[in-house]
Amino acid sequence: MRDRLLFALVMLMLGVGSLVGAQEQIPKPDQDEWLRLIRNDRLDLILPSAMRDHNIDMWIHGTRQGNPDPLEYEFGRTGGFIIFTDVGDHIERAVFGEVFGGQGAIENIDVRGSMEISRALTGYNPGDVDPSVYDELREYVESHNPERIGVNYSDWLAVADGISYTQFQKLEQILGPELSSRVVSAEHLITDFRSRRLSLEVAVQAITLELARQGAIAQLEGVVPGRTKLRDLRGASVLYSATAEGKAAPGLPSPTDSRNYVLQPGDFFSLNYGGKKIFDFGFSSFTVDSKMHAYVLREGETEVPEGIQRAWDFGKRAQGIMRQHVRVGMTSGQALEEIVAAMEADGYIYTPFTDDGEQDYQMVRDYLRDGDTPGFYLDLHAQGNNDGELMTVGASIAPFRRDRDDLVIHPNHIFAFEYAVHTNLPDRPGYPISINFSNPQIVGPNGVEWIQVPNYGIYIISGTS
Repeated sequence: MRDRLLFALVMLMLGVGSLVGAQEQIPKPDQDEWLRLIRNDRLDLILPSAMRDHNIDMWIHGTRQGNPDPLEYEFGRTGGFIIFTDVGDHIERAVFGEVFGGQGAIENIDVRGSMEISRALTGYNPGDVDPSVYDELREYVESHNPERIGVNYSDWLAVADGISYTQFQKLEQILGPELSSRVVSAEHLITDFRSRRLSLEVAVQAITLELARQGAIAQLEGVVPGRTKLRDLRGASVLYSATAEGKAAPGLPSPTDSRNYVLQPGDFFSLNYGGKKIFDFGFSSFTVDSKMHAYVLREGETEVPEGIQRAWDFGKRAQGIMRQHVRVGMTSGQALEEIVAAMEADGYIYTPFTDDGEQDYQMVRDYLRDGDTPGFYLDLHAQGNNDGELMTVGASIAPFRRDRDDLVIHPNHIFAFEYAVHTNLPDRPGYPISINFSNPQIVGPNGVEWIQVPNYGIYIISGTS
């Protein structure tokens, strides 16, 4: 099965790129059909274990048309209440409201509420509704007698906070005091359900990453020193400039005007690239958090200066060390501890970043001083249809994400293999260069697997315009 998926993935990647000698391209896959497969398999294969792992007997998911649901990617457009109940051999699906059609909407619904309750919950005649119309929802919940009822509200996680205040009030009124006392936040269930991945989702992510990589190479091929500005490139940042002051960070001399900076010979920069999406799932589209590094040769140079190359090599070496310590079944906290111990054993200095740029760079200076030992930080955050922010938490390995230490790394976990290594340069003692590496990858049964080409070297740009 896995071999067939990989073959399909290769064919798709060939289809979206240029085909030498071919008159036509392989057709693009049907987004609606893929989304339908993803949604159905998520409910069949992922939801049962996610509910049981978090001791949720019943999940009531409230939505309203006109108030976009953060889980539309998982469920399609809905209005009212979707209820998932663990009945032992499967998760029963009930809808009291509407599931608006199209490919990929929830299928195989076991229980549907009446037209009367559907109209009441979706806003028909709001001032003229007999309260008894809601009895069937309460009776349905009572018939299953759940001990813990998860509802999509959260005081900190937006993706788990889709139910409105008034809709939550209505749900409590419908359930009554005794059943309402069993209601808990579904935030941990939702983030786990959302961050566990199917093989087909891994394929979507891999294609998205390859398209972005090809786009980034095209951007680098178009760089003309003395003419190309940072704003002409996607997510570019100068890490070292030959014209920068010696007693300062080795980046731009004028960071306040950095977007208009024109790339010059002697510049070492990174590209945090995005690109076209194979599928458009709105804000839940699969994303890219990848970096490439490039150097603009100065007159007389034929290769990257030794100091910069050495700093980059320390960064690449760190990737191999960290890769061995991220495995299925570990918690984020366990992986963090193992990685830090392994890196320190190999001679790296750990700089536990706080995600505050100025404060973190001062930490780098304080820890490394003007010594020759490299330092590092890491942020191996959940990736996929999110960029590491609080749309999806998931297992994330970082010193400033310790609230996720207890989250387990599941098979097919998509994460940004992101970290930085800091090194003093010969002409910038005491002001280390910090090179960020990042490529989304997955954790499979054998450890970290590459689904995007990791950085193999520094892209060299001729210094002549």
